[in-house]
Parts: sequence; structure tokens; C-alpha cells
Amino acid sequence: MKIKISILFLIACLLTGCTSVVETVKYIHDAGKIDNCIYGDAKVANEYIEKIVQALNTNDRELLASLFPEHARSKIDHFDEKIDYIIRENEIWPGSIIRYKLNEDNNYQSSSDMGKVQKVIYANTTIEFAKPKENEYKKFDLSIGMEIVTVDDFNENNVGISIFAIGEGDFNKDEVDKEKDGYDIYAFGH
Repeated sequence: MKIKISILFLIACLLTGCTSVVETVKYIHDAGKIDNCIYGDAKVANEYIEKIVQALNTNDRELLASLFPEHARSKIDHFDEKIDYIIRENEIWPGSIIRYKLNEDNNYQSSSDMGKVQKVIYANTTIEFAKPKENEYKKFDLSIGMEIVTVDDFNENNVGISIFAIGEGDFNKDEVDKEKDGYDIYAFGH
């Protein structure tokens, strides 16, 4: 049996070249690690989305605010007013969320310097609502885009949402984080 496997391996090497076989084996071996990293980040993004949905569905201002780390709260101008504005705009939504999902156009970034690591997830989601209107239901969607810092060895008070945008339809990305400091809340065009 070992001889047959060795002969097949040698034939594969001769036909494709040793380098491509070795690269293929490395890719197959490392694929699980890459998938685990991406799956882990997607799982974290989904946990944040579930908490946001719960906060919107119950008008829980404190839950929504708790998703932002202490450092982000201090950097976002008028943080409390912006959170209040989101909850105030949300008065018609509680209990009307039908479904939500993590969109496919997400990105994951990791950086390190001298052994310290920072990991950021750029997540987008769509939440679908239905509200009663004259004996029928009107459906509408909200889009949410956010940056979630999942690991920050440089600043331990920086793990959580750093940029949060919520609104109907797409956002004008130039309107989000105008200060370019990495912290902002953009809600419904404000």
C-alpha cells in the first residue's frame, strides 16, 4: 500500500512539478486555520449583531451603549445624544424585527507591532422590519455598518464597536468618521 502511494506521489511530482504539489499540500493543511480565523471573526460579528437587534427590539439604550468600549465613548462627539437619537428613532420598531443577517461584504483585518496585536472586523448587516399599516404589513430594511475591535493589545479599553452607522439604504461613506480618528456614530443621515 505504501509503495502504491509513493509511486502515485512520484508520478504527481513528475507531471506537475514538486513545487506545486508541496504548495497544494501546504494549502490543504493551512486551509483549516484560515477558515477557523474567518469563522471566529464572523461568529464575533454575529454576536454583536444579535445584541444590536436585541437592543433595537426592546429599546434598550444601555445594552446598545454597552457595545461601545470606554475609549470609543470618550472619542465619539456627543456619544450619549447619538445613542439616544437611535433609540428615539426606534420607537416604532420594537417587536417588529422579522429577520437579520450578516451580509457577505465583510472584511477582517489584523495588525501587529512588537508582539502586540489588534484585530478589527468590518461588518455589514441588514435588519428587516414589518410594521402594521392599515390591516397589512409594510416591510422595510435598515442597514448597519460597523467596525468592531475584537482584540487590542495596544489599548485594552478599546475592544468593542468603534464606528457604527445605521440608516435606510446605503450610506455615503464620506459622511462616516469625518474626523478620521476611527470613532463615530452615524445615524439616519446625522
